[in-house]
Amino acid sequence: MDGRLLLIEKKMTKPKLSEIANTYSLILCDIWGVVHNGNNIFPDAINTLLAYLDAGGDICLITNAPRRSEIIRDYLFNMGVERNICNNIVSSGDCSYSWLSSIGDRPLFHIGPEKDNSLFAGLDLKKVSEFDCLECICTGFFNEYIESIGDYQKILETLLERGIVIHCANPDLYVNKGSIRLPCAGLIAQSYSQMGGEVVYFGKPHSYIYDLALEKVLQSNQKSVSKDSILAIGDGLNTDIAGASNFGIDSLFIINGVHEAEFKKNNDMSEIDIESVKDYINKYYSKIAIPKYVMNSLNLL
Repeated sequence: MDGRLLLIEKKMTKPKLSEIANTYSLILCDIWGVVHNGNNIFPDAINTLLAYLDAGGDICLITNAPRRSEIIRDYLFNMGVERNICNNIVSSGDCSYSWLSSIGDRPLFHIGPEKDNSLFAGLDLKKVSEFDCLECICTGFFNEYIESIGDYQKILETLLERGIVIHCANPDLYVNKGSIRLPCAGLIAQSYSQMGGEVVYFGKPHSYIYDLALEKVLQSNQKSVSKDSILAIGDGLNTDIAGASNFGIDSLFIINGVHEAEFKKNNDMSEIDIESVKDYINKYYSKIAIPKYVMNSLNLL
């Protein structure tokens, strides 16, 4: 029997709220792909999280968005997400900000759109071109709607020749905005790494963001949480599920997120077949441990 397989039923029954609430005192919940799709919130997911809070659980939203948590909180409020779900948020932007605060007057090149400039608020940074920088941070594509990774070849070659380390503020490769698939900063970082460049990642699946999340919960609730009582929920195998496994906590994989097209291409996922999910992950994501739970979308009610 595969030692990584935690679910042994071929047909998985939907996990119930009571099961989750009785087993886990803290949920670390991804945002994009679980709570909303970039355009609209998912009411079932919102209601599930509210019910979990009512049952006595704690929630920390954990996201690879390259913006600070207060910006994300306002964004969620504007989308209609209830405020008590958003009490604790930790972002890849928070992790990136900690590093940005440490570089002083070293000239910085920013790869990313103007909408991410809020990340630099309150910092006296010297922003320059790729030809003059000593530091580099990548928050995404300059224009993810019209550009491809090939558009960054010359920039990356220049940085590589100069021995510049790219700091990636969003390890995600892609995100679904409604029905549109958009590239993220992780794709640029991946390309640079494949060229032989050095990359430092902030956010999931790396441990710092999880440590920061537990610190946030401790500050908020004045109580520590053991790892065996934490459940991570997310739609990214390379980020959410791998990160949870690396950190030593259980995970719930949401299929109808960034991997939706992959799973629906060759499988009817209206009824989840655990063997199909396991086989797919083993075949295409062999370095990632099988999640403990799998659902099409977050709905424990």
